[in-house]
This record gives sequence, structure tokens and C-alpha cells, in this order.
Amino acid sequence: MVQSETRRRALWRLAGCSTAAAALAACGRARPTAARGAVQVPFQLDVIGPPINASLIRMVQDFVDRHFNARHRGVRAVWQPRGNAQAVVATILAGQPAPVVFASCCTDFPVLQPFLAPLAPYLHRDNIPTSRWAARRLSTYQPDGTLVAVPSDAAGQAYIYRQDILDQLGIPYPPPDWTHLDAKSIWTRCTSDRGGVHRYGATIPFQPGGPSPGLALFHGFGGAYMDAGHTHCQLTDPGSIACGRYAFDLLWSGVCTAGDGWPAPGLATGQVVFSQGADPSVLWAVQNLRGAKWDFIPYPRWPVRPATIAQVNFYGLNATAPDLNLAWELFRFAAVDPTWARYVMRLTLQPPGTLGQLSEWEAVLRSAVPLLRQKALKYWTQPALAGDVYEAQQFFRYQPLTAISLVASTWGALWRRQLQVPAAFAAITRAVNAQQQADRGSAAPTAAVLLRQSRRERARLAALFADG
Repeated sequence: MVQSETRRRALWRLAGCSTAAAALAACGRARPTAARGAVQVPFQLDVIGPPINASLIRMVQDFVDRHFNARHRGVRAVWQPRGNAQAVVATILAGQPAPVVFASCCTDFPVLQPFLAPLAPYLHRDNIPTSRWAARRLSTYQPDGTLVAVPSDAAGQAYIYRQDILDQLGIPYPPPDWTHLDAKSIWTRCTSDRGGVHRYGATIPFQPGGPSPGLALFHGFGGAYMDAGHTHCQLTDPGSIACGRYAFDLLWSGVCTAGDGWPAPGLATGQVVFSQGADPSVLWAVQNLRGAKWDFIPYPRWPVRPATIAQVNFYGLNATAPDLNLAWELFRFAAVDPTWARYVMRLTLQPPGTLGQLSEWEAVLRSAVPLLRQKALKYWTQPALAGDVYEAQQFFRYQPLTAISLVASTWGALWRRQLQVPAAFAAITRAVNAQQQADRGSAAPTAAVLLRQSRRERARLAALFADG
């Protein structure tokens, strides 16, 4: 159980750490700086969509001052935009002041995991049930059975599609219960080459640049990228092979192009007709599809079960914070407090972090943005409420960055059509499972080793995926 402290004692602890050079050794923590009579504590909030500029920083900091700092005398929480996880880790290792709350995403999780504090004691102490978040999504952030982060957005993904282009082509709008075969047919009919410009029918969430490409599709086809224990690759399962053949047939034939959490820019120009996106995509559509006729539609139903990708942003509590109780209050403000979530709804049109506010998000957007009043926003929220949302990033338990590199080395060859799906998936499975078996039971890498691996592997991945 977390030991509670008085505010006075907490402030004395914050002020008592030595200089930055000796902070890690003397206090075991990085020391915040003090100014204007208050201890300044850096932390991160998840703000995606609008450009991070001086105006936005002032707006968010003013909100934090009014809704957090005004209630905590002697403390001034200072917002830092979400940044590079490697830089954050380097700051921690150097004993310099680092954010006490991390707002991060994607492949940053294996880098930050050694520095994340367990959340269960704090959640239990404050009677915050984990049911506020989808259980399947939480599993990503407890690879060793200990919950160390929670999602910062609860919704799944939907497709945005150009109804005006379908009108021009004489193609009826697909019904909400459309299947993967319906999608393949419609997307193929949308594909064309005119005037030297290729038009894709759709983007498909099979982006090769991540550690677990096409994760939700594998689930929807009855396959799996990895087992529930995150130690065995399962790409040779029949459902996984079927998924890979479906996806790469569309990609290699030019019917689809790979997508991730953002709509393809070609959606605005008409070079893409259907494009999936994550939470910033509502704002993107409002800003970039003016004058076009468009709407949202759910993911197609895959052959075995519905499965929609979830956005992968998360909040974590910095285990090296000078005072974890104060850090937890900031974490609760960022990840649990509906006040911040409501502000983000209007500022960025992002969905909230917890399931219970999804219906409120729809209502807020309809009242705040006239353009969205007749749009099918429910297709962002229904999959999450039905439990059909699947985390878009999952990581193998042992040496996750090495496993990512093994996947990438073969995935690049598959992407370039140097291998067929069964052979490529078999090669990935053999390599990853051999590595997982070799590292089973081995000690986790130190933070310094993990940081070096991250730099080296990210550079390698960037080169591998350049062709994608």
C-alpha cells in the first residue's frame, strides 16, 4: 500500500534533493526547480492535433493553473508537451528533472517501461476501478502482470470516406454491417489510374512501421500476432496466414495503401477514397475535408469477429519522481479527472480517456462543431463499448526491441514482394520464438542498455521501412 504523506512533508522532500548532478545518487529522484515561491513540477498531458506553439502552451498551462495549481498551494505543475521518450530517459539517467507523468505512445512503451511505477496501489487507495478502461487495452500495459500505464483515449478507430467520389462512380454507400469481402469489392471499384495519378480505394491498417502491424486484423481473422503471454509469435496460425494473404493481396495490387493512426493526405485530394484514423482524425476531417461530402463508417466485419484498432497513447507514472504521491495527483488529473478530458474534447476533438465519457464526447462534439451534428460519430465509440477494440501495439515480453527488429527485417522483404506471405510469416515466427526462448528468464536489460538499443534499433527500423 502506498504510504500517504502530508503536503508539507511532500514539499520538504521535493525541496530537499541535492543538485542535479548528485540527485540520482543522493535522493534516488530528479529534483524539480523552484520559482516564485512554488515548487515547479514538470509533467506531460496528451494533446494531439493542434500544432504545439506558444499560444497552445499558454492555453493549456492556464487551464492547469486554474484547475490544478490553484488547489495545490506551494506547487506549480508545469505542462510539457509529449516528447521523445529517448530524451526523457536520457534526462532521467543524467539525474536531471524529468516529467513526473509521461504522456507517450507506440514504441515508446518498451523504452519507458523500466521507469514506470505500478499503478494498482494508487488505484486501490483511491477506489478507482480498472473497469474505467477496456480490459483488453490494459493488457498491453501489464506485460509482466503489473499495470504500469493506462490508455489516454478510450475510442477505437473508424473509417472516413468520400461519399462524393462514390456518387461520381455510381457506387452505393456501404452499410454499417459491411464485411471484408464487401470492402474488397468496393475498394477495388474505386481504384483507378488517370492522368498518371493512382487512386487507392482505401488505406488498410497494416502499416509496416510498427512492432505489431495489422494486429486487429489478425484478431478479426481468427489469428494472432502473439500469444496472451506475449512470449510466442503465432503468425503461422491459419487465421494469421489468411489475414496476411487478404491484406497483401490488396496492398500488392494497388487497391490499398498502408495506413496508421492518421487519415491519408490523399483523402483530401481524392487520391484515397476510404481512410482509417485514430482520435486526431475527427479534427483532421473537419479541417481538411471542407467542401467535400464525407462521413464515418465502422471497420468492415472480418471473417471471424469484429475488431477495431485502438489508439495507442498512454499515461504512465514516473517511478523516479521525487514524490510519488504528488506525481500521482498529477497522473489522476491527467488520466482520470473528467475536467481535463472535457477540456481536451473541445480543444482537440479527441475522445476521452475512459469508457464512461464516450457518450459525452459525442454530445460535446455535436454541440461544439456544427459540421459534425449529422456525422456518424457513434462508429468511433460503439466498438469500444462493445469490447471490439484491439490495442494497435503489443510487445513481446523478452527483449522487445530485438523482437521488433527481427519482425522488421523479414517484414521489409515481404513488403517488397521478395517473399510470399506463408514463407515470410514462418520466418518471422521461427526467429522471434527462438529469440524469446533464448531470453526466457534472463534479467531485463538495464535502463542504459535499453536506451542504447532504442537508438540503434530505431535507426535500423527507419532504414528498413524506407521502402514501405
